[in-house]
Amino acid sequence: MNIEVLKHIVSNEPSLIEDIAQKHNLDSSASVGVARQLVAQHGNLAALSQKQRHHYDQCISPLLENVPCDGIYGEGTCTGNGFIDDDTLLGCYLEGDFLCQLCRYDAERISRE
Repeated sequence: MNIEVLKHIVSNEPSLIEDIAQKHNLDSSASVGVARQLVAQHGNLAALSQKQRHHYDQCISPLLENVPCDGIYGEGTCTGNGFIDDDTLLGCYLEGDFLCQLCRYDAERISRE
C-alpha cells in the first residue's frame, strides 16, 4: 500500500473515497474513517476488522492498487502495462493526470516534437 498516496487522498481528496462508497451503497464517512485509521497505523491492514476490510477493499484499494493508466490518447492507448506504478501514483493525484511512466515519457516526447 502506498501510504503517501493514502495520506494525500485523506487530507486533500476524501471525496474520491466517498464517491466510491456511495456507488457501493456503503457509509462514506465510515470508509473515510477506515482510510484515516490506516494512515494512523501506517497501512497495517491486519488491524482492520472484517467490516473495515470490506470498506478498504471496495472504496480505498481501487485508489491505490492497479490504478489504470488513461493512455496518451485515451482509454486503451497506454504504451505500458495499463496501470500506474507506485512511484508515479502520487504525482498523478497531485497533477490530476493519470499516466504511467511510459505514457508520461511518450507524451512529453510528442509534445516536444
